[in-house]
Amino acid sequence: MKIILIAAIMLVCEIILAFLFTLIAQKFYKKSEIDTKSIFKGFIERLFITLFLFNGLPHALTFFSALKLATRLKHNESDKEEVEKYNDYYLLGNLISVTVGLFYVCIWSHAAYLETGFARFLGQ
Repeated sequence: MKIILIAAIMLVCEIILAFLFTLIAQKFYKKSEIDTKSIFKGFIERLFITLFLFNGLPHALTFFSALKLATRLKHNESDKEEVEKYNDYYLLGNLISVTVGLFYVCIWSHAAYLETGFARFLGQ
């Protein structure tokens, strides 16, 4: 039951995040479609963060941050406003991903309490 509850919470969170990131992309880039490739990459990032933090390896956050910075930040574009929007969008996405990854670790760590509370809620 514990695994099913955690998987359900993660699924709901990922669906909410997909719509949230779509709204953010609309604000920054005026995109109206859902970018499934980016949503999948974000899920993999959050899974990476969750697995390493749950196993007591917080250094993965440093590795994750360095890897993201090395591969994403734009510096040489001629349009400063476009570079700023891209970097802000990217930073916001990373902060949300790390926060959600930490939330997943918290859920996993307290799953027994969640299971008991869920059972009480259902009246069992």
